[in-house]
Amino acid sequence: MALLPAVVPGLIEKRAELVPARFARKVAALFGVPSEANPFRPMTWVCDFTAITVSEIARGAPLPARGAAARLREQAHEGEWLEQDRAVLPAGGKTLPNEIVAATVNRFGPDTKAAIVLTATNVLLTPATESIATALPLLRGADGGELPTVQWIAAWAATAVEVYRSQPALVLAAIKARTIQRESLTPPRFPWADRIAGGPKARCEIGAVEPLAPDPLTRPSALDFIDGIAVGRLNAAGGLPPADSDTAPSAGGPSVGDRMAALLVRLLANMGSPDSVGYVWVSAREPGQLVAEAMVPSSGLVRELVEAWAHGPGELEHPDEFTDALGEEMAQPVRLPAPREVAALPVLARRAVVLAAMGVVRQMGLLAPSRWVCGPEFAALLDDVEALLGTVPADDPVVPETRLRLAVQRASVQRHDGHAGDETVAALIRAADECLASGVLDRGAVADVLVVACIELYQLRDTAGDAAALTGALHRYWRAFAEAVEVDLFSQDADHSSLSFQLHNYAAFLGGNRDSEADLRAALHLFTHSVIPGRTRLFNVHRDIRPLARSWYLAADTAAALAELLLANGAQEEARGWIERAFGWVGSVLADRRYAPEKLGPRLDDCLFALRAAPVLLLALEHDLAADRARVLQRADELVQLVEVWLKENTDGQVEKSRYYAKTAMLRDRVTAAKACS
Repeated sequence: MALLPAVVPGLIEKRAELVPARFARKVAALFGVPSEANPFRPMTWVCDFTAITVSEIARGAPLPARGAAARLREQAHEGEWLEQDRAVLPAGGKTLPNEIVAATVNRFGPDTKAAIVLTATNVLLTPATESIATALPLLRGADGGELPTVQWIAAWAATAVEVYRSQPALVLAAIKARTIQRESLTPPRFPWADRIAGGPKARCEIGAVEPLAPDPLTRPSALDFIDGIAVGRLNAAGGLPPADSDTAPSAGGPSVGDRMAALLVRLLANMGSPDSVGYVWVSAREPGQLVAEAMVPSSGLVRELVEAWAHGPGELEHPDEFTDALGEEMAQPVRLPAPREVAALPVLARRAVVLAAMGVVRQMGLLAPSRWVCGPEFAALLDDVEALLGTVPADDPVVPETRLRLAVQRASVQRHDGHAGDETVAALIRAADECLASGVLDRGAVADVLVVACIELYQLRDTAGDAAALTGALHRYWRAFAEAVEVDLFSQDADHSSLSFQLHNYAAFLGGNRDSEADLRAALHLFTHSVIPGRTRLFNVHRDIRPLARSWYLAADTAAALAELLLANGAQEEARGWIERAFGWVGSVLADRRYAPEKLGPRLDDCLFALRAAPVLLLALEHDLAADRARVLQRADELVQLVEVWLKENTDGQVEKSRYYAKTAMLRDRVTAAKACS
């Protein structure tokens, strides 16, 4: 069940709203929103905005190809309409039920199709938009005033992302329509030469008439749940970018609020692309009823908006200082409304309050300093969010999802302040099991929340008393993730590179099970067939090597572990093949300038890389797979030294008590032995 769904209008009393409502019913079915108002139910379609025609929107159903239409008309058929290959044709040459006539269609513009789709979408999303508009003012600062702008953006964007996630095909079509309408309603502003400026102009020449003003019904330009809610609020807040910036808007240019709305629109439009961190796919709720499902890692998307607001466009000169300042701004108390106040609201508004509050909570967890996240005010905020869940029915989908997200936040806090233990793990597993058992979330929501839970559980693996139970739970949740997104991850010809962001974490979990040959092979399948191809494509787009490098060296670490098992079982030849492959992956990382010796320092992330890369280099040396032995041995020695320095600087003189000490000492012994053989 969607959390902030489109609602198809029923009986309309106001004459001015009648035509938009009729179009809303047509557009709903064509873009994957089921309703009782659809005469062709249960059939729905997931249409491509660029391919669908105005005629098909007016009919409320796709047209058959011309040849197929002729054959269909020749068939005997009872009833008003007939269907073949998901196209619909009226029987006996009549019109389809409630078809909208051309005169009504032509009232919309300047681009007819875009105007109709945008108007219809705003009608369908009116309840969600009104719910967000009701919910956001209920979240207040500690003094009872408005939320700081960064927190308000986190709350608004989290709810807006959920509107998209609840009906991605519809919102994506509306985003395209919004772009077309804005371009169409913005005329060129060429000045006329003084000597002819006062002369006659044809009706359609530049400057002949004032441009048509947007009309929310027939000439729309706004997507209400984005533009209508955020633009005015953010314009009033000001602050983006600095007034003396070269990128500051010129007079008549887009306002601050417009640019933030445009950024969210762009991020949402990208969610369905293979290169995004999200995943959108076409599924069937029942035979013939096609819908678009969406898994959207909203916290990262919302963070982009928060950071864009805080620093404006362009590169940062001191990124660490900016991150610290933004964290302090995010670490401000938030006063949530009392449960009795929320209980009086419609159910969608109650959900919106919870989603907005969680939007702020999740950004605090990402950005606020650890002293705040591990402090009493953040803990009280988590309790206040949980109290709001009592205002909605127990079987409402927002309840199990939010309880699991709260369990993840609490587990993260306990892990960072050193208090995580068996009860932490048990509470998180219990929340995940209850979420799965509820059966009320749609597939995209299940997939997204399971990934979040799995990542946190994997971080807790060293604190769990019963490691086998945690591993079993992770296996179960990752299988449930694959079922939710409806893919066969381990088929031999599988390429799920569009899921590389999520499958990287799955492969890392499987690769960490060092004693299971089956898990190691499954991890390498994911790395080679999906994760590395997907992240290679992302690198080619964004030129940021770090995500791909992390997958390379984790894949290398997994391949080395499998090789060790194979060597113990006497499978020398296969083991050498995996060592060679691992050596190639680590070599690709070390070849990048970001991983040059002078770039690496005694930092945790660099040391974790070193602890995975050094064993691979040593394996290659020990099995005579390194052509330049001296150079490879030098890099292995440098990586081990890096970890040794980090241990000395971060263990208060008790190096032996570090969880990394034994492995580092073993690596030092192997380096010494390799030097002795050189």
